[in-house]
Amino acid sequence: MTTPPFDDNPFRTPDYAAPSSMPPAPGQQQAIPHWFTVKVRITLFACVVAALGLGALAALGVAAIPTTGTPSNGDCLYLTRESGDRIAYHSVGCGSDKATYKVENAYRGTIACASGDYVRFQAMSGAASGRTLCLALNVRTGDCLRDVDDQTTIAKVSCADPAAKERAEVISGYRGEDTCEDADEVLSYPGPPRRTVCLAPPGENI
Repeated sequence: MTTPPFDDNPFRTPDYAAPSSMPPAPGQQQAIPHWFTVKVRITLFACVVAALGLGALAALGVAAIPTTGTPSNGDCLYLTRESGDRIAYHSVGCGSDKATYKVENAYRGTIACASGDYVRFQAMSGAASGRTLCLALNVRTGDCLRDVDDQTTIAKVSCADPAAKERAEVISGYRGEDTCEDADEVLSYPGPPRRTVCLAPPGENI
């Protein structure tokens, strides 16, 4: 006597199984297989819903939530902190006061930004999934900023605003820190264009 091969799939009809029974006579109800009882069907439905929910959450990613468009080189945006400590970007016109960052370089995949003081932002979902954005501070000489130490709350404000902590001066080319006299922070970007951004208190003449 030959032992049939082991198969753990309960839904497959083995080759050695006996022929199926004749269809039921008219008016006779065929028995529902035990794995399709109401309780099991409800459980299966709940599992499918849960799986879809988990898939939707996974699609959001953990590093970034792109909320508007797909940024390219030269585009401007600002960042916000969302629930779960995730970061979202919002595309805006470069002339807007909300435009605190400019995309200097956008790459496909996970790539290191060029040497400089770029904010490296990894987009993990939506149309921008798998893109690396290298962000430079989007300022002109005379712009004043608040919350410069927080990438998600930094904003341009009036230099007369008590919240203004830094005033920007943009200098062409790479310059040393000695060029930015009394600056609290010096940022360098290889560009193009190659430039140095000096950040000093609004009352200082830089």
